[in-house]
Amino acid sequence: MKKIISTLALTLMACAAWASSSTDYVDGDVIVVLKNQTLESGVVVSSAAVAENFAQVAGASVKETYAELSDIGSGVYALLHSDTMDANDFAEDLKKNPDVLAASPNYRVYTAATLPNESESMMTEDTCWGFYAVNAPDVWDKTTGDSSVYVAIIDSGIDYTNLDLENNYSSAYSYSDASDTDGHGTHVAGIIGAEGNNGMGIAGLNWNVKMISVKSLASNGAGTISDIISGVNYVTSLITNYGLNIKAVNMSFEFYANLVPDFDNLVTYPLWRAFKDLDKINKTVIVVAAGNGTQAGSNDSDLIETIGLPSRKKHGRYIPGPGYYVYPASFKGLNNMITVGAISRDYTLANFSNRGADLNAPGVDIWSLFPANGTRSVSQKYTDSYGVTMAKMQGTSMATPFVTGAAALLASMNSDLTAYQIKASLLGGAVAVADETEASAAENIFNLREAVDFYETNINDATVMPATPAETVYDTYMNYEAKNNSSSSSNTNSNGGGGGCNGIMNGILATLIFVPLVKKRSS
Repeated sequence: MKKIISTLALTLMACAAWASSSTDYVDGDVIVVLKNQTLESGVVVSSAAVAENFAQVAGASVKETYAELSDIGSGVYALLHSDTMDANDFAEDLKKNPDVLAASPNYRVYTAATLPNESESMMTEDTCWGFYAVNAPDVWDKTTGDSSVYVAIIDSGIDYTNLDLENNYSSAYSYSDASDTDGHGTHVAGIIGAEGNNGMGIAGLNWNVKMISVKSLASNGAGTISDIISGVNYVTSLITNYGLNIKAVNMSFEFYANLVPDFDNLVTYPLWRAFKDLDKINKTVIVVAAGNGTQAGSNDSDLIETIGLPSRKKHGRYIPGPGYYVYPASFKGLNNMITVGAISRDYTLANFSNRGADLNAPGVDIWSLFPANGTRSVSQKYTDSYGVTMAKMQGTSMATPFVTGAAALLASMNSDLTAYQIKASLLGGAVAVADETEASAAENIFNLREAVDFYETNINDATVMPATPAETVYDTYMNYEAKNNSSSSSNTNSNGGGGGCNGIMNGILATLIFVPLVKKRSS
């Protein structure tokens, strides 16, 4: 077993502008996060009103507003559109406004799956090799899941008519039109929670669980970061407003941005802020795909950057060259996020998988459930005698739900586990199998049995498995902002001023630097 939990050293850096290829985002569209605002009487202004008032002054139109989450310190999310400005220039201009907390172009997002290629026959060690590779059968002797545990899947939907999914699908809380005509989300759901021991289809990591479909990707498996923000905020609201026991959220998608993932860029990035709102509740493990096709990063890297490869088309979409980072996998400052790369049957890193992930899980030749009418191209598909359709796929998209499903299994063993403790168990059980001198070496290979052993050995040791994470500069900043940035009356003058990152940083810089120093002295 290889202990890989480590403390990330964070450096406070100066604010920096960033740019992207126009092929990566929707023309004229910008996601913006505005301060929560109240009238002088103390009455809260609605999200829609805040967005409309701001848009009029900024010379833009409002395409969509999202629910206000003021109870957890978030601002007002809105999707604005300019007919006259490039989205990147528009975002940079908006960041100068004192009422703007974050802004970015509305990037396009894609599923992180690649086309499959061989073999057949269900739930055997040869066919469904991934479950055996992570030693799931050993853990099924202890638990097969619990229907009181929920998992959210932000994807293309779930085929809830599939007989192997219908009992583990949550119709009460699924978001939007949950049907899946693409097939990607259904495949992910099957790995996490196909019903087990029912004689049909396959068995997922959890034979009993409740899966929530948060449909944020279209029928072609593509979407935008505004779609993802809407989905993430929905999951956050289910926890904060309804107390739903969502222990993990699966995000098997990727996009690329010329955005260095440093402190100042991230805290002014709307999608990161939506992730942080979910992260700070400390109830849900955020599991994201490391991405495909770039061989980004290295085994000792905590950045997933597209290094050494020119801009190109792959799997029908544009992948940029050096200087771009894969998101959301490159996000920092999220205490409960895990990035997942893919390994092959020989436990080496898959030839399409990005490097630098927290964990690497089976992602090649993965059989799982699939809609009978799914439109995604697959080289192999199979329907059993019960009418359950399955297909073989590969990608970091397929590796990610192995870790998500494991998080739910751990939660079924102990309902009091925090997200941070679940993450510690998953990382603590990682093993290294491949020769690390080889180019194909795969560090931090996910192993469910080892993760459960780590949990059972260390759950009562708070130094190894603390319930809450140590405060980082990201946490200090967001806490400060939540307390100090709500305005008693709105000033939506678009002429810049001391707002955005620079205005806030001037007031909090000393606090951010002082806190880590105090902690270091007391350790």
